[in-house]
Amino acid sequence: MNRSNNKNCMLSQQVYLDNHNQTYKNIIVINLPPDGPLGQRVRRIQTPVLSTFQALYESKRCALALVGDNNCLLEDRDIPDLFSFLLSNGYTINTSLTKMMNGSEIRFSDNKMLCFITYVGP
Repeated sequence: MNRSNNKNCMLSQQVYLDNHNQTYKNIIVINLPPDGPLGQRVRRIQTPVLSTFQALYESKRCALALVGDNNCLLEDRDIPDLFSFLLSNGYTINTSLTKMMNGSEIRFSDNKMLCFITYVGP
């Protein structure tokens, strides 16, 4: 695959209300369906509203969440394992783009941006 055809995807943390356990978690989400093996670890989930105030202004939302081998949502504590997976499966972490966007006043959402990644293949 030509490197110029590869898309950059943004990984970020999103606060998620786990209704089953009645706890808040910081899950890992991605903005686009990724190329490569990471695509097998993405699930579209509905994200419950976090507060009554939020419910007044937003309808049901969904996110592309990352899951692990056990099909559980990846959380912030799973970031080291996620980065190991990415680096050993043909992804690059675009540190210059990540630094530029972290230094910018532009915000894509309320989520905390982790990094931009690109699949370049094995």
